[in-house]
Amino acid sequence: MKKTQEYICSDCGYISKYWLGKCPNCQAWDTFVLNSKENILQENTNLVKPLKISQVDKQDFFIFDTGFNELNRCLGGGIYKNTIVLLAGSPGIGKSTLSLQTAYNISKNFKVLYVCAEENYSNVRARFDRLFNNYSDNLYLFDNTNIGYILEAAKDFDIIFIDSIQAIRSLDLSTPIGSISQVKNCIDKIVEFSKNNKKTFVILAHVTKAGYIAGPKFLEHMVDVVLIFESRDDYRVIRVSKNRYGSTDEIGVFVMTEQGLKEDNYNQYSHVGKKAGSVLSFLPEGSRLIPIEIQALVNRSFSEKPKRIIWGIDTVKVMVISSIIEKFLKFELYKYDIIMSIVGALRVFSNAVDFSIAVSIISSFLVFPVNRSIFIGNLSLYSNIEPISKNRFRLFLLESSKFSIEKVYSNFSKDEVFCEYPDLKELVQNIEFYKLESLEDLLKIWKI
Repeated sequence: MKKTQEYICSDCGYISKYWLGKCPNCQAWDTFVLNSKENILQENTNLVKPLKISQVDKQDFFIFDTGFNELNRCLGGGIYKNTIVLLAGSPGIGKSTLSLQTAYNISKNFKVLYVCAEENYSNVRARFDRLFNNYSDNLYLFDNTNIGYILEAAKDFDIIFIDSIQAIRSLDLSTPIGSISQVKNCIDKIVEFSKNNKKTFVILAHVTKAGYIAGPKFLEHMVDVVLIFESRDDYRVIRVSKNRYGSTDEIGVFVMTEQGLKEDNYNQYSHVGKKAGSVLSFLPEGSRLIPIEIQALVNRSFSEKPKRIIWGIDTVKVMVISSIIEKFLKFELYKYDIIMSIVGALRVFSNAVDFSIAVSIISSFLVFPVNRSIFIGNLSLYSNIEPISKNRFRLFLLESSKFSIEKVYSNFSKDEVFCEYPDLKELVQNIEFYKLESLEDLLKIWKI
């Protein structure tokens, strides 16, 4: 065993073999501190040999079930063994609540260590009592901030949660907790420990005011999965920034309650369509469809410049769709105020719901409710309803069946749907299908 010495910049994490007065990377003065580390030299090179791919132990592909379908989907099925997951979000958004709930779910079958570096035992116990009615013999707490002690304790557990990476430190450095050099040094030790001992980590992290993960970009590169926890009104949305085991297009939607985070059951959409201007639609996100309610209020304006007040939808999109309706349906929308909003956990920028947005405006303008109806297709600049892919159309039908949809407006007739999707025949038997080519056909069907 051989000891080497190096100097590290406490501001940016730049490493040098010699002490420097000025950091060549960030140009800061007097920021280099001694960072001693042990360099293990293997005299017997036979101890470390490459493996054939067929020799890799299949047990390494084991997946921990988090207990949340929404979270499992984002992770590619669950938390893969021997990986490091980084969960980042703003203070108070619910990172600790979600991680504690996940730790409890996994502890039903595995030994779990929850490192509460930011809190003490009593704080975590109080939160636990609010969330659960019973305790798990496999869930352990550890409130130490020393990375050396944490990794020593982690040897006896299957999965380790660290809350958070900015709250732990390495005694190798004299820099303060949360500094770039500390974060970089600690994550380096965690990665090395995870590979050598085949341990799984879930690490919580803070974000800056700008919404970026606090600390060096090196942090995101070193882990296997990066999840961003965001707030959308009463909802909590998980977006995937990086995933070595699945798609980065997936999202997870939760609702914050007194009993912690729960998966949304979408019961609030049962009333959609009963009022003019209210339309149920589905926003494609990865391999799933997220239900949303589009609300429009079209009212006669008494101003020289009618207002366009829009929440949750791209303003340019609404302006373009309004122009299409004015041009081809001869509605004088330029004399009306248009107020639009999205009810749901997301903001809409996709073109997948343009048809539904147009129907919402038309419905409000004509005072014509579209209860228990769904509108599937892409809207062209010439008011044509273009078909979507067969796979996505199938997803729309499957998702619509959960909301007691009675009418489907699209490019497909009922016979064509039965022919194309024979396995869905029983599911959509009682649904009326209206085939249309443009928005003009919609008014003919409604006999307006």
